Amino acid sequence: MHILLLPSWYPKTPKDVGGVFFRDQALALHNYGHKVGVIAPSLRSLRTLGKSTAESGLLEYENDKGIHTYRKEVFALLPRLPYGTYWLFKRVARVLLKRYIKENGKPDILHAHAAVFGGAAGAELAEEFGIPLVLTEHSTGFARGVYTNWQLKLTQTAIGYASSCIAVSPSLGALLAEQFPVSDGKWKWIPNVVADRFSAPIESLEKQGPVKFLNLALMTEKKGQRDLIEAFVKLINGGANAELWLAGDGPIRAELEARAESSGVSDRVKFLGLVEPDDVPGLLGKVDVMVVSSHYETFGVVAAEALMAGLPVVATRCGGPECIVGEGDGFLVPPRDPEAIFRAMSMVLEKMPRYDGELIARRAKERFAGKAIAKMLTSEYESLLNPDQLHASS
Repeated sequence: MHILLLPSWYPKTPKDVGGVFFRDQALALHNYGHKVGVIAPSLRSLRTLGKSTAESGLLEYENDKGIHTYRKEVFALLPRLPYGTYWLFKRVARVLLKRYIKENGKPDILHAHAAVFGGAAGAELAEEFGIPLVLTEHSTGFARGVYTNWQLKLTQTAIGYASSCIAVSPSLGALLAEQFPVSDGKWKWIPNVVADRFSAPIESLEKQGPVKFLNLALMTEKKGQRDLIEAFVKLINGGANAELWLAGDGPIRAELEARAESSGVSDRVKFLGLVEPDDVPGLLGKVDVMVVSSHYETFGVVAAEALMAGLPVVATRCGGPECIVGEGDGFLVPPRDPEAIFRAMSMVLEKMPRYDGELIARRAKERFAGKAIAKMLTSEYESLLNPDQLHASS
């Protein structure tokens, strides 16, 4: 089968973590035996005009481990005009699609990721070129109410045209069905891929000394690191032999560092900075527990990655982790509740000797490994391309 992905954002370089889960899905489908391509439009802010950025020298084509990947970046010239940025995105996507078809043939399926803007552009292009459209939604923006009316109309267009609608968590599907009644009963749950690099044996130093809790996320308001530091301070004040490792960067990092210092735990808190995707498995091999403190997550791939590495997880019930952290995997707690995070971290400390890392990893692999997700997606694609065969076998 020939699958073409149209993501709303995508890694621009091997070190770019933005949209890495889209690339992981493309690789999983390729490894499952499909012909897979990616067209990745991107819009660059006018504020970067004249500045050197990590995107300088963007490769407009690369064969990425068998994935034919086409990129094109343009400046967002109409950022305040309704539909302006979308029009630019769609225009670039159309240019890339025409080039892709000319060089690789017409795909059987166009799989768009996130309605704003990939899904909306995908709906128009799929109709124009006669290709079935699959839409997967990932965005936390619907839970946070950040989309404008015109962006919601684009989402409605994408949902209305798509032959198949997929949400990366059941809670996201329920939310979308509520906000867009036309899609009620249309959403299916297929989780994000956890890349094969997390299921490979991890060579690391033997874990000794303090129990190391890891938070791996952008340092922004919605990721809840303030709550986590407050919980960790209480844990240390109670006599726990523990460390907190914070991997990532963002606008509230300086504030978090100041909080750790003023709370007297700076010697127990490590700020690691940005960690490249290929370095994450090694990092997981050096810690003991993953903590997801987010206020909103549509999936929460770091929780699944930690489970694949055999680590227990403490996570908030923020939309995504509820479908990831099962019995025996750790604890789920309410979001925005430092006291609940503290109690869960304390319970994990007590249970550490009884966790079976191999069992945790095996259960996670059965649910989130590339082969498992590719199999689910393949079944969905086949149901669109061969509906008569599906009905005959049912």
